[in-house]
Amino acid sequence: MLPYTSFIRCVFGCSIMLANASPSSSRQLIFNELRSGFEALSAPSLSAILEAGQHLAISGVSGCGKSSLLQVISGLKAPQSGEILYNDQLIGESALHFWRQQICYFPQQAVMGGECVRDVLHLPWRLKAVTHLPLPDEQACFSVLRKAGIDVPLKKTIASLSGGEKQRVAIARGLLMQREVWLMDEPTSALDPVGRDHIIQLIEESSLISISISHDPVWLTSATHVHTMSLSKDECNV
Repeated sequence: MLPYTSFIRCVFGCSIMLANASPSSSRQLIFNELRSGFEALSAPSLSAILEAGQHLAISGVSGCGKSSLLQVISGLKAPQSGEILYNDQLIGESALHFWRQQICYFPQQAVMGGECVRDVLHLPWRLKAVTHLPLPDEQACFSVLRKAGIDVPLKKTIASLSGGEKQRVAIARGLLMQREVWLMDEPTSALDPVGRDHIIQLIEESSLISISISHDPVWLTSATHVHTMSLSKDECNV
């Protein structure tokens, strides 16, 4: 089980240091023979080059190590082997603060961290994970909620939202944070096909570099790259 503080730091890019990294114009994410150590020995390592606007989807049966690989990419786990480079910078332990300022990490269960929708959208500012942007006003909050496909009052309680609505609020918060890389673990698992297609269109029209985990064939078809993981009958995986 991951320590909660480490998990929150990864989701929102919090760190002991709060300075934001300078944006780079190269916008390239490279995976070189990356392995988490939780995939089958026979499964291929992840090698890919992603540019702005491209989407890598990770697919495979349950238990094949997809979430562990995404956690390695996010910096929550150390890789067994291989490397990650972003804008020509090697993402190792010394670069985790820089990396967490570039990413939005969306776990399977959306992190809310507030009593109402407004509180949830403002959470990264309360945590001082975002310091280079002003606190979003009501107009900005309503704008990103609409982009995420949800129309709810900012005072609406989180307890009254469905699972799909929570996923959309989390996506709206990601839009407010203006990070360049999104890491998504089953981001549409609680959405109906209309909601899923809306998020697909949102990603396709963005300049994000996106990495996701999904079992949905429609979602996988929309990705520009697909990395398929396997589960060997003769090997145990976590």
